[in-house]
Amino acid sequence: MVNNVTIARCRLFAIGAAVTICGQVWGQTPDFNYIKKATRQETHAATMAQYAPPLDWEPWHIIGPFDNPDRIGHSIVYPPELSVDLEAQYLGKNGEAVQWQPARFTEWDPINLKQFDDESRHYEGTAYLFREFHSESDTRIDCNFGSDDGLKLWVNDKLVIDVDVYRGMSLQDHLITLDIRKGRNTILAKVTQGVGGWDFQMRPVTDHRIAALLEYRLNLDFPTSPEAKHYRLLSIIEPQDIVLEVGGMDIMPDGRPIITTRRGEVWIIEGAYDVPPFDAKFKRFAFGLHEPLGAAWRDGALYVVQRGELTRLIDTDGDDQADRFETVSSQWGVSGNYHEFAFGPKYDGQGRTWVTLNLGFCGSLGKSIAPWRGWAMIVNDDGSLVPVCGGMRSPCGLGANAAGDMFYTDNQGDWVGTNKLSHLDFGGWHGHPGGDRWYEQTEFDAPRGEQDFKPPAVWFPYGRMGQSASDILLDTTDGKFGPFTNQLFIGDQTNATLMRVFLERIDGVYQGACFPFRSGLDCGVTRMCFGKDGSMFVGMTNRGWGSLGRRPWGVQRVVYTGVMPFEIHEMRAKPDGFVLTFTKPVDPVTAGNPANYAMESFTYQRHEEYGSPEIDRQSLSISTAEVATDGVSVRLRIDGLRTGYVHELALSDVQSAEGDALLHRKAYYTLNVIPSR
Repeated sequence: MVNNVTIARCRLFAIGAAVTICGQVWGQTPDFNYIKKATRQETHAATMAQYAPPLDWEPWHIIGPFDNPDRIGHSIVYPPELSVDLEAQYLGKNGEAVQWQPARFTEWDPINLKQFDDESRHYEGTAYLFREFHSESDTRIDCNFGSDDGLKLWVNDKLVIDVDVYRGMSLQDHLITLDIRKGRNTILAKVTQGVGGWDFQMRPVTDHRIAALLEYRLNLDFPTSPEAKHYRLLSIIEPQDIVLEVGGMDIMPDGRPIITTRRGEVWIIEGAYDVPPFDAKFKRFAFGLHEPLGAAWRDGALYVVQRGELTRLIDTDGDDQADRFETVSSQWGVSGNYHEFAFGPKYDGQGRTWVTLNLGFCGSLGKSIAPWRGWAMIVNDDGSLVPVCGGMRSPCGLGANAAGDMFYTDNQGDWVGTNKLSHLDFGGWHGHPGGDRWYEQTEFDAPRGEQDFKPPAVWFPYGRMGQSASDILLDTTDGKFGPFTNQLFIGDQTNATLMRVFLERIDGVYQGACFPFRSGLDCGVTRMCFGKDGSMFVGMTNRGWGSLGRRPWGVQRVVYTGVMPFEIHEMRAKPDGFVLTFTKPVDPVTAGNPANYAMESFTYQRHEEYGSPEIDRQSLSISTAEVATDGVSVRLRIDGLRTGYVHELALSDVQSAEGDALLHRKAYYTLNVIPSR
């Protein structure tokens, strides 16, 4: 039987009623008492002190790297395990001296252990983290822990976690009850690293309903960034027994969001548009699917891409439960490799059904073990496949622009210097050789070398513009979501952010600029869609990869407040520079001063190694900044434009005619073609 699950209302005062789910009592509706203080931090501490024992946490300290030879560092006892002396100095990796130093971290977010000066020390290493905390009494608390890769954890010198594994960081790896004694307590973590990430995270477990109620009030009283003035974040809280690791998302004809999860469930959300959205009702539409990482409601049915097939789910009697599961196509391969994700479906301007297929991951390289891995495909109505193009690594995002052309996002890795947005066209090659073998089964010529590489329309500079690009969403709201109609929004799974992209087509080639848009979401962004009111629903998960944010998964709604942000609206290439168009009229004095603009250009290496640094960086001279008669455009004349390079623009004191500062002061334009006029 398919379950109907309801979240009872969580008002901003005591209720005390029990909640029944499927005949069983689900916890207790939380009593919530908001205590407002002078600052956000003080308010958070005072309110949460009612629900958790008061603990005084000291900062984390880090020491390392020690060696991890042949990945056996987990078993080697280094000096910090014997005793912690924050003044001590030891011999670490390669015989270099190491000592304790403050670790860079923010509250309970993941700690990146790659904090050592020499990049070569960030691989095959062992590091230790240490912190003290104090309690007013003996107590117990539940905490989540995660690591990339192996982890040993001691609490008050007692070993409570001991796992020698090779994994991505997930906060759900370990749930431990800590025995806390009155006075001083200690935590020591040992984290070993192989390749890829090197991270650790700890977070006390809080009733997520209490946390959401508090976050809602804090965001009203103490916005975390100027972005909140223009775009509010509303968290939709699911019942505690739902693992809402969002893989796919769409809106049903009646406006309700429908969501697929990584664990194979499909949920319909009622009450998703409420403010605050704490009365949401979750109905399970289907379950038992194989990691559906995409969803689209079309022609009265839900279409989902599972690992091995495109499936149609039909509710024949209108009771919000799928009664019939139909295989539309199962013509691509699955080998069992953990990295063989499949994404879609999405539809182009001709209504054609598209899917993208991840490479497997073997050691440190992407491999196309099974047919069509690393490719974009069109699925015909009869289930047959039309190969479109190869050369992809991890094509998580898929979507159309306003012209109906299809694009995909790829993630940094082998042969992919940083995240990118690329135009999909027939016979193209996007640079990863893993799936080249399947060109033999197409009418296209196999790639012969780098001359066949199709440059992306947009490179996303790593870190500054996310770290794991995900979904692509075209703004079709006609202004309900602000001034960016027909532009693209791109999610980022690691940084829990949304980015914005303006595209133009020069001589048949797509290129354009990316801009920051909204940060501070609850978790890593995987999927987005627009609701019936023009607000954006965002589906999230950190599972397997880790992400910023206070939650491991969930759904949020991004709502335009109606307050127009002062932003760069468009950035268009010209033969001698760029034209910037702003969302508001500009102050002619500050906008017309070339000293308020700075530009550098750089590019990336094309190699088999994981990612690429930014190379061949040069500063460009901005000779003039001319404000147009329309009052909203500025033409920058710039010497030294270079094709194949990202052009990073920084604006300092540019203001609107009303005196507003720019909400975001950076833009990154990928220049593939210099226009002739």
